[in-house]
Amino acid sequence: MLSPSRAAAQAIAKLSAKATNAFCARAAPTASLTTRCARGPPRRHIFTRHGDPSPTRSKRGNISHRGMPTVVAIPENAERLMVKTPGFPDQAITVAWTSDIMYVQGADWDAVRPMWLMTLRDSCQCAKCRDPASGNKRYEATEIPSALRIDGVRLVDAGLVVTFGNDIPWLADGDLATHETLVPWRTLDVALRRRGASEESQAPRTRSIAAHTGIEYWDAATLEGSVRQFDFGDFMRGGDTFWEAVVDLCRLGIVWLRDVPRDERSVAAVTTRIANVRETFYGRTFDVRAKPDAENVAYTSASLGLHQDLLYLSPPPLIQVLHCMDNSCAGGESLFSDVHRAAALLWPYVQASSKLAPLAELRIPYHYVNDGFSYRASRPVFDFTPADGVLVGVNWSPPFQAPHVFAGVDIHPWLQAARLFQSIFSAEDAVYSRKMRPGECVIFNNQRVLHGRTAFDAGSGGSRWLRGAYIAPEDFNSRAAHIPTDLAAARRGTTDLWSPTTAQKELRKTPWYEEVNRKVHSFDMALYSRMIW
Repeated sequence: MLSPSRAAAQAIAKLSAKATNAFCARAAPTASLTTRCARGPPRRHIFTRHGDPSPTRSKRGNISHRGMPTVVAIPENAERLMVKTPGFPDQAITVAWTSDIMYVQGADWDAVRPMWLMTLRDSCQCAKCRDPASGNKRYEATEIPSALRIDGVRLVDAGLVVTFGNDIPWLADGDLATHETLVPWRTLDVALRRRGASEESQAPRTRSIAAHTGIEYWDAATLEGSVRQFDFGDFMRGGDTFWEAVVDLCRLGIVWLRDVPRDERSVAAVTTRIANVRETFYGRTFDVRAKPDAENVAYTSASLGLHQDLLYLSPPPLIQVLHCMDNSCAGGESLFSDVHRAAALLWPYVQASSKLAPLAELRIPYHYVNDGFSYRASRPVFDFTPADGVLVGVNWSPPFQAPHVFAGVDIHPWLQAARLFQSIFSAEDAVYSRKMRPGECVIFNNQRVLHGRTAFDAGSGGSRWLRGAYIAPEDFNSRAAHIPTDLAAARRGTTDLWSPTTAQKELRKTPWYEEVNRKVHSFDMALYSRMIW
């Protein structure tokens, strides 16, 4: 006869198999939202609010919970504790355990979540299991004995201490071969789906950092009143000035420095003050100035439309630094636009409209093939997480688009939607223009802020010379993850963390929304009868 805990485990496995089969059935290919593009390579399905639900649609907040089965009941022979986690002090939960499974159950619903024996043991953070200095594991997961068992669970201030029996011999305590592991409160909250598992299990990301700093969307007028310029010396010394600049990079996506020395090494000094330089085939740093037979349109005197750099790399740089050495030519004004503002305003309609869906469905090819180098990548204009339908990125770089290899795909629907999107971020009141002066340095988020320039007269006796460098996403986010909490909260202006949902609610109150709403309904009359926001 199976023990109650073993029977529960088998029940869990059966439920998990059923869930997997059901998910696979739901994930069968369905018709594309954009029927004119139905032929050709398969594309992702939009997380929509209309019609048949997409295979990616989920009511759960985090994809990390998929495949996490529930059980009908806690075994009768299980030992139990009633606890309250600090994050949810008004909600008591039941913690129960047998020799091979720990269970948690919320007070306000009947679902029981298993916390598996081996997973708990392999998550131990104690000084025996992980080196305190490096954080590296001292053992290999394969060393955990198959006969490991739970001997007990007790409550402490930081969480629950689980005592394991028959542990890894050289890590075990005493003759009983036991080992104690602290299960933090947050782990229990994640098991109960009160928190997303990705909050701490993944590297710092732009979205998770934004929750603490907040995001301030802007057009030309609002940026004029919000963007700040910091002294180079104060920035390089660190302290509050440095962190204020980093916060502004997270909130606005752009910040300026003044009185930067006219030295070719200055751009690297500014960049490395933040994080490592992202070296590319252009070099560790690069020069932006007109030259004959330029290998890049940026190295000419022609106007340069709004775009992002290096979308043919994976991933593209997150931060770009440009230091003005000379700018005495007529023309050559720098242009900036908050493409995330435009995308956040349009995204609810993209999810609802088959005419706008190509912005998230069709992957646009980008490339750089020149001077012995060959880089290629394809990206949709709107990038989102299929688990929750949250917009996470925008890709726009017309100068560096590659030819379409597969001509069987009709891009006409995409072109129509792209024109509408472009009309939002390239509107006169959306574009911030500034003629950089020698000694100024602009630092901006390449994945959020589109940049360009007006044409300049390189033959009038003047010159225009900028020095540039990049920072990779993981390097900047690693630095931004250490923004002082009180500083981030002060700039955020509220005790509530920022989220895409709250941002959408705030955008709904702006004149920007009214203008975009008018454009969208003119573009797709079918949306008139539907509640989108």
